[in-house]
Amino acid sequence: MKKVCMIFIFVFSITILLFGCSNEKEDMKEDFGLEKIQKIEVSSVENPELILNVIDNKDGVNEFVNTLKVDKWIIMDSPSSVTKENTYKMFQEDTVKLGESNTDEKELKQVATIITYKDSPFINFKTKKLNFSFKVPKDVAEYLSNNDN
Repeated sequence: MKKVCMIFIFVFSITILLFGCSNEKEDMKEDFGLEKIQKIEVSSVENPELILNVIDNKDGVNEFVNTLKVDKWIIMDSPSSVTKENTYKMFQEDTVKLGESNTDEKELKQVATIITYKDSPFINFKTKKLNFSFKVPKDVAEYLSNNDN
């Protein structure tokens, strides 16, 4: 009887563990890690040295990221006839490495870039190793086109 109870408890524990792991995967969303962004610089493609707008407060960055509606982006090649408009450079602090203090102030590093196109629902999203073209919802494209002031 004792062996049967032990086997039942073992099987029951493993079952609960496996169900817990499978639920975690279902809750995951498509995400580029944009919630960690700390600063965004907007510049014109024509004059990249001139910064049109800087978003560096937490509320502004959160509003920007939430307005992007990343879960509604569709991977699609942008047409060759579109003209580049603005560049959004996104920065965050480097990851704390073993032996480093959390209190050390770190320099912000550029982690991603979004390039928008004039009068087009297409964007180009670049990270260090990846480069994607997306079709974004119309309201997102309008927001990005009007966020340069």
